[in-house]
Order: sequence, then C-alpha cells, then structure tokens
Amino acid sequence: MPNRFSTYLKKKVLKKDQNLVSLDDPYEVVRALLRGHAVRGILDAGASNGHASKRILKNFPSAHAYAFEPNPMYREGLIDYARRDPRFHPQFAALSDHEGTAELNITASAGNASLLTPSGRLRDIDPDGAGIRKVVQVPLVTIDGWVERNGDVPIEFMKFDIQGYELTALKGATRTLRKSTLIVYSEIWFNGAYEKCVLFGELDLFLREQGFSVYDIYKPGYNRTGGQVIWANAIFIHADKVRP
Repeated sequence: MPNRFSTYLKKKVLKKDQNLVSLDDPYEVVRALLRGHAVRGILDAGASNGHASKRILKNFPSAHAYAFEPNPMYREGLIDYARRDPRFHPQFAALSDHEGTAELNITASAGNASLLTPSGRLRDIDPDGAGIRKVVQVPLVTIDGWVERNGDVPIEFMKFDIQGYELTALKGATRTLRKSTLIVYSEIWFNGAYEKCVLFGELDLFLREQGFSVYDIYKPGYNRTGGQVIWANAIFIHADKVRP
C-alpha cells in the first residue's frame, strides 16, 4: 500500500504524480552505507566540472577521487580544482571495455555529450541541447588497466554519469569490482535516449554477476509530458560486503 504522506509530498510539494521518486540524497545514503568501511579511492566517471567529486570528497575526507572526463571544455577547470585539492586527480580520458581512441559527440548541452549518438528520444526531451556541435577524438582506457598501471589503487566507490555507456565502462572493471569496490552509483536507462544505449535490465544483470544488487533508485527523469520514465540513478551494493 503506498505511503499516504509520501504520495501527498509528491503531488503537492514536488508536483509529481509518478511513483519513482526518492527524497533521499544518494550521496548521503552512500556515506551511511559505507560507515565503518575504509574508503580510500573514488572513481568519478563523467566528472564534468568536478561537482560530484567535491560532494563525495566532503563525505569521505580521507579518500582520493579519480575523475574521468574526456570533454575538453572541462579540462582547465578540473586542473584548477586539482591544484586546490591534492585529493582530486583528473583523468582526461573516457572509460570503455577496451583501450584506444573513440569519437566523443559534444552536444549543445554539455550534459548530453556521449560516446553514443543521441537518438530521436533525446531530441524530444531536450530539443535545444541534443544537437551535436562537434565530434572530437578522445583516448579510451579500461578501469582495470588504469588501476593496474597506477599501483593497484583501491576503488571502493564508483560513480557513473556517461550517457548510456555505463555498462561498456563497467565491463572493463571486472577485476576492480571483485577486488575492492563496495558501491556503484550509476545513471540507469529504462528507455534509452542514445543509439545503442544499454538499458537497466542489462546493467543490473551484469552487476549481479559481479556480486552487486540494487539498493535504491533516485532522481528519475521523464519525457516532456511527464508520462514515461526515461532514466534515473541507482545505488548498487556489493551484497557480501555491504550490509544495509
């Protein structure tokens, strides 16, 4: 039975009729879930201007954040942030299941940039921000390869916001997921807005095979009419290592 108070808040305060909504701050939830665990390394995939890394480092002051962002428009800002905080380490590459190079589609809205091509659904959702402004070549690395080259740095928490490419990046992290990762916080897609966008079911199945299960879902995004959920974010916990 739905909670009446929650339903009231959604309809009257948030102006939403949809069921998939959480009032919790996911980063605060992660902090609570990892209380008592040593958090030394954070991987921020799709770091943009570093805002997520700043929030995460505030919650885990002893950790270091390795922020992967291939979009050149963010480079100077991330370098400046790294000068001011020695715990922040920008990495100017995209994550994948293999190493090499790929084309990054830079869109009118920077938040829509992706290694995948925007589909008609993204143009319907964000007609002004979905158009591709330019295409640039960017380096690709795997998480496992990068971790090994950097002295097997432990990564207890991974965050992904890479516009439909999450599963491909995670496939390059199987060793790290098994060895040190406790929580994955990722954007998930129920109805893809990019060509060849991997949907939630595939991502969930892959992470379950690595020992992770869904903890909760946050911040859903809907189509322009508000009738169909397109994406959200989810916390996945390693079932054998994190006890909710």
